[in-house]
Amino acid sequence: MANSRQVLAKIARNAAQLGLTVNSQSATQVVIENGSNDLTVSYVDASIASPQGGVDPSVSPYLGIGVGNPGKIKIKSSSTANDNMSDILDSLVAAKVLAICAAFANNIVLENSDATFSGEIRGHSDVIGLGQ
Repeated sequence: MANSRQVLAKIARNAAQLGLTVNSQSATQVVIENGSNDLTVSYVDASIASPQGGVDPSVSPYLGIGVGNPGKIKIKSSSTANDNMSDILDSLVAAKVLAICAAFANNIVLENSDATFSGEIRGHSDVIGLGQ
């Protein structure tokens, strides 16, 4: 699996290089200024605990699809205005954050502030066998 700390650090660096304001950055999340709707970017670890595809993990623990699962990148809105996609992607800043996250191979989860809306964008087609 990917190292979430490095992935989030890269997202923060890319955002800053594009002129976006990174309000805070930690090992578990990056908060990017988006007016009254700040966006929190975090990393969701993969939930595959053992190799898939008929491989016995006790015999061959490092073989099979699922071992290299990259996990997901989550963009969470701080706004409570709507319960749909427009709650998250409400500005050019939000579109830029989505583009930064889409540069990785990971699936992207979009979620509003109270998690009543959640959607997922499929990552790069070459890692479909590794995704969840």
